[in-house]
Amino acid sequence: MQGLYSIFDMERYGLSIHYGEIALKGKLRPRFEKILRENIRYETGLLPSVADNRLILDKTDETTKRLLKLTPGVSWFGDAIIIDREDGLLMNSLKNILSVYGSSVNFDVKRIDKKFGSTSLELKEKIAKTLGIRFDPHGHKLRVEIMPKNYIINYSIQRGIGGVPVGSAGKIISLFSGGIDSAVVPLEMMKRGCIVDLLHVYSVADQEEVLNSKISEIVKRLSSINPIRLYMVPFHFFSMDMISANPRYELVLFKRFLIRLAEEIAYRYGYKAIANGDSLSQVASQTLDNINSISYGINLPVFRPLLSYNKEDIIDLAKKYGTYELSLQKYKDCCSLVAKNPLTTASMEKVKEFEKKIDLDLIVNESLSKMSVKLFSKNDD
Repeated sequence: MQGLYSIFDMERYGLSIHYGEIALKGKLRPRFEKILRENIRYETGLLPSVADNRLILDKTDETTKRLLKLTPGVSWFGDAIIIDREDGLLMNSLKNILSVYGSSVNFDVKRIDKKFGSTSLELKEKIAKTLGIRFDPHGHKLRVEIMPKNYIINYSIQRGIGGVPVGSAGKIISLFSGGIDSAVVPLEMMKRGCIVDLLHVYSVADQEEVLNSKISEIVKRLSSINPIRLYMVPFHFFSMDMISANPRYELVLFKRFLIRLAEEIAYRYGYKAIANGDSLSQVASQTLDNINSISYGINLPVFRPLLSYNKEDIIDLAKKYGTYELSLQKYKDCCSLVAKNPLTTASMEKVKEFEKKIDLDLIVNESLSKMSVKLFSKNDD
């Protein structure tokens, strides 16, 4: 819609950004609002101004819109024209928009200033009658907001992912293989306010090979929203010691190894919880019995945001978040190297027995001694 702006030389235009849950935070709302504004500045380079439960950003390019669609805390946003509260200016601006969209639109009026002389419905009827607007629930969304000093006209409206801003709920570490599910989890947890860093266990030669693979590309995608630390830990200490264990327990023990690594990193660096991509009964390691066996004795909360999702739901989210095609790229992940015929009902007692036999404590410590860390941010190449 860039061509439309030339029509409005006398008005201010930009993006009007609306939040949902933040408005319900009562006395804490200014804190959440401040965090969201800073997050938007990180993404776009500009700090949005505040105007009665919405943010105004003087930037309208497509890159900015793409980022806002995936910004936790943003409920919806639209191109905005901000004009003085004069009906003549309002009708003129709307007429110009309708010359592009047509007169059949999904039209609404919202009265923010309750002292305004007309109700929302009265102004809506007046505008519709004057301009010949026909309401179409499937048409372009067009919304007029009555502010204390201005009218804001919202058009080209797009939905965000909602939730609360990143950084409002503490930091967690998420298990990350580079597969479809593990790439979706970070954004699902960011949407609930978490700063999310990632733990990746690699079977390739070294961390340089990791950083030249899809792993790096996915993390770069996620770091456009918030900086991310990627912890890279080698697989070979675990794989060498698994020779003495029952092959049918190998997958469960590997998952146990991952969560033990995550817990140790969490204690060292102050993470408050662990997240992973388990979806109940989707694969052998994600049966209820195996989840119990994998998680026993872990003292930190383990969040599983995809637990009740169908695979199709997860794929749809991956496409929405822009990670799906990246996750499909070839990469030798560790799960492909463990036993192909795992038990679906691993005994917790047996898991404890094999864990002691292979000395999982030692394996975790040896693996962490070779750990490397890479910080990703939006300005990285």
